[in-house]
Amino acid sequence: MAARQARILSDPAPKAVVVRLADNGVDLELGFWVDDPQTGTLALRSELQLNIWRAFQQHQIEIPSPPRTVRLVGAPSEGASKAGTT
Repeated sequence: MAARQARILSDPAPKAVVVRLADNGVDLELGFWVDDPQTGTLALRSELQLNIWRAFQQHQIEIPSPPRTVRLVGAPSEGASKAGTT
């Protein structure tokens, strides 16, 4: 995927590495070289990430996300009645 980008050099070739085995997935990092870094890499990185996202969707790969619980401190409990209601 990265090799198809015109600005990315083929030598050295782009390379994905495992950065960390996390609780809810695997952290990967894609490294690549460009010969015109003065042009910036933000748009290029964005395009690469969007292409990866589309490939994940195409192959039904889901990114795991842990369940989250939000607790409001000081909020009335579910069973408590609201003041001023009849």
